[in-house]
Amino acid sequence: MHEKKDPYKFTIQFNPSDPTHQQTAVLLNRQGRRKAQFLVNAVMHYIHCSQTPDIPQTPPMDTALFETIVRKVLKEQREEPQIKKTEKHQPPTAQASEDDFSFDEAADALGADGLAAIANTMAMFRRD
Repeated sequence: MHEKKDPYKFTIQFNPSDPTHQQTAVLLNRQGRRKAQFLVNAVMHYIHCSQTPDIPQTPPMDTALFETIVRKVLKEQREEPQIKKTEKHQPPTAQASEDDFSFDEAADALGADGLAAIANTMAMFRRD
């Protein structure tokens, strides 16, 4: 390994998937421009404190359990009745009629500017 240009400068990237890394990154970001001193204090305490407890590590993911859960979810999705699936994807068939819609209420809600914007938009489509 080649010698560093500046032995007192470091770049650290934390693992966003690891909860302890997330917690550490949040804590360091709270330090502002005092990160270096905070890290020095933490490392010196870790090295010199005889009562330092073991740092908890996230347990490794149980791949067998994970696979079992995924297979169960996939099996449940396949077993859903076909009717439910088609109901979810069908667009509504009822269409609004003129009786269901009050133009006066819409005009009041839109105001003069809203109606003008709609009229201008329609005029743009009519141009050729």
